[in-house]
Amino acid sequence: MANWIKAIYFVVILAWVIYALSDDAVKYNSFPRRFGLSVALTVIIGLAGFALWHAAVPTSIKLLSEDSEVAESHSLASLKTGSHLDGKAALSFGYLTEQDEYVLMVKQDDGGYRRMSYPVDNAVVYEDAEADDARVEVVDQYVVIRETYEFPIVGEWTRDRREFSKCEIRIHVPAGSIAQGEYDIS
Repeated sequence: MANWIKAIYFVVILAWVIYALSDDAVKYNSFPRRFGLSVALTVIIGLAGFALWHAAVPTSIKLLSEDSEVAESHSLASLKTGSHLDGKAALSFGYLTEQDEYVLMVKQDDGGYRRMSYPVDNAVVYEDAEADDARVEVVDQYVVIRETYEFPIVGEWTRDRREFSKCEIRIHVPAGSIAQGEYDIS
């Protein structure tokens, strides 16, 4: 894939060099020294642009690993399913969608409770906690990607990048809490 992009970029740079040289040939027809300088400058800029692009685009990309880390964790007091309507309108057009969500009450450090809600699309419920260990976790998932670059004369080098992949909500409830689409932790 990257080689096709480089080939297309090379053709574009070559077309620009040919256009610039033909344009300069007409402009500097009676000034051969200026034409020679223009040719040299056009070739140097074209080669520099190609070299920079060639060094900036990786020749291969490989997935090395995936990992995740818990960004937030809250003690869960209650959990229900809910939904709300969302929509937009402009002139005589618009749409209305229903968004399903998990509605939670989480325990705060000061003894209070806070209401939180998460869309069901990126949430997973696990029945693996004890009653006093029920919790909700915000888990950030990352991937490590190895990019290989090749550059004439200099050679080949690699670079590993760790990138954010997605955020997942993991809700841990006691076994037997899920009953007929509702959750009851007590």
